[in-house]
Amino acid sequence: THGLLQAADNGLAISPPMGWRSWNFYGMSFTQHDMMNQAAAMTQRRDGRPSLKDVGYGRLGIDMGWEGCGEGLNGSFHNASGWPIINANKFANLTEMNVALHAMNLLTGFYFNPCWCGAEWEVWPNGNTKQDVSTLLELGFDGIKIDGCGPANNMSLWGELLNASGRPLLIEDCLDKHWWVPGKEPSTPTIELLRDCPSNLYRTTTDILAHFYSIMGNVMTSDAFVKQHEMDFGPISRPGCWAYPDMLQVGHKISLRESYTHFAAWCITSAPLILGFDLTNSTAYDEVYPIVTNAMALAINRQWAGKPGGLAVSSTENFTTHDGTTTVSTFPVWQIWHKPLLPKKGKKTEAVLVINLSEEQREVPLTYAVVQPELGDSVTATDVWTGNNVQTGIGATIFSLAPHDSRFLVLQAA
Repeated sequence: THGLLQAADNGLAISPPMGWRSWNFYGMSFTQHDMMNQAAAMTQRRDGRPSLKDVGYGRLGIDMGWEGCGEGLNGSFHNASGWPIINANKFANLTEMNVALHAMNLLTGFYFNPCWCGAEWEVWPNGNTKQDVSTLLELGFDGIKIDGCGPANNMSLWGELLNASGRPLLIEDCLDKHWWVPGKEPSTPTIELLRDCPSNLYRTTTDILAHFYSIMGNVMTSDAFVKQHEMDFGPISRPGCWAYPDMLQVGHKISLRESYTHFAAWCITSAPLILGFDLTNSTAYDEVYPIVTNAMALAINRQWAGKPGGLAVSSTENFTTHDGTTTVSTFPVWQIWHKPLLPKKGKKTEAVLVINLSEEQREVPLTYAVVQPELGDSVTATDVWTGNNVQTGIGATIFSLAPHDSRFLVLQAA
């Protein structure tokens, strides 16, 4: 234990969760048939390569759109007794689906408190949390995403009921983004939520979009939130209870270069790695497979040496983007992110991510003492993606980076 450190009492997410969720690619159109197709792709060993499940992506989640909105009491999706109604045209039998997926050694996640079906607020002003949790258990799901748009907004109650189930359920609190992002206090005070942590991962940002500056805006916002709320026991993003800048857009409507930078930013901040592209698209799958299965990148994401990783330094030069997809509009030209790793052969070791956020080629200086003074002036550097040694200078190394490009490195004191 670490002082008064607590987390959801389910033994899950000792390292950041990995998996896939439907929203980024499918939106509201997702069906049970789609779920089975994605599961087949997740477990397939293509061309003799390990499957995504083999390397740790063992969970699939249904997002918003399963609800029988309008089929319930007065236009809601809960019946007169408060039990949720499933859209049978999209999901014919969720129990059978879960049995089939469990037979493939996959775990499944459900979704509640949606951002549509506005009648819920009028018909059920306090939600139906108890019936929703009971339904989740009866259907055989292994986890839940709790969104923040419906009336079931008591995260403490959700956590209490879910953790009292006796089953290890991976809990995603997407609810409190609707208070934290605009700087408001949720029903349970922020400090209590972050200390007691009724979830395994919690959203700290607005929804991510498939645009580079939305991606970078989210990871910057999440890092600022984590640093703002550090507690006496240490960082609020920690084993069992991870800050989450939203699902990955890797392989979905962004460039390959941006996918490398995006995935590295999530790895170096110990963010949950929840894929969102179409796994059945062999072109996209083959393109990003070397990114999302890279052993060194995944090891950096999983390793815990006391801190989740975060922003080390930004350039003093800024620019304003006119990309309307992000809540952040002013960005530094470059940034350096870092995460402490366990020592190798007794020597200080640090993961480092050097990013050119601008739209122009840039020279970015990596000064070791700025990242970690204990590294000293002489370091050895390994490129995370290739495993190759990288030539380094004394005290600093300058990297020439194309727009939105990055260098993902492991530095070790020489």
